Amino acid sequence: MLSFADHRVFSSSEDRFQRCTFCGKELVVLPNDRRGGACFDCLSLLGPEPVPCPDCGSEIPSGQRAVGCARCGWSPLPD
Repeated sequence: MLSFADHRVFSSSEDRFQRCTFCGKELVVLPNDRRGGACFDCLSLLGPEPVPCPDCGSEIPSGQRAVGCARCGWSPLPD
């Protein structure tokens, strides 16, 4: 529950509508929106940056972190 009123305002009426930078879906954007121009379906594409593999150093995309490294076979799960 909000305990204060939302006082955000648009600079102009054209600021309210954008298109998703990934899929092109029409969006209604609020001032100070932190989605980076993505719709909620594509928001996961803005997720965490890839991390380096602890064994070989190649980048592991955020979606593959639970699986491990495709290059050397390193796995975060115990054997």
